[in-house]
Amino acid sequence: MAGLQTEQEILVAEMKKKTGILLVFFLVMAMGGYLHAQILPLEETFIWQSYGINTVLAAIALMLLSWGMQKKKANLTVLYLLTVALKLGVYFLFFYPKFQEDGNLLRQEFFIFFTPYALGLLTEIILLARRYN
Repeated sequence: MAGLQTEQEILVAEMKKKTGILLVFFLVMAMGGYLHAQILPLEETFIWQSYGINTVLAAIALMLLSWGMQKKKANLTVLYLLTVALKLGVYFLFFYPKFQEDGNLLRQEFFIFFTPYALGLLTEIILLARRYN
């Protein structure tokens, strides 16, 4: 019975750790979105859409990669590439048409997508690095 309790304690500790990582990630994305919206107030709605979409995509990627590190270590590269393909698909379905409305991709428009994408990617990299060290 003591072994079972220890396993349960380990599971609870893992859940708390994952919840903490996601909470910090959501706070970083929210702060980034707020600061970004303050810099470009005319694009505030699109900025929040960008941060929302990128946050959901990065959270999905984090959960998949976390699951892959525990269960499918041999397929971790495939899981990572799937998350990249998902993000690329969303970019071309949602962001690219919006950016091409005027025929020009401005630096500001690029960073509306790239900043939250980079924050999510940085979080994924930190997670992977911490798991393997």
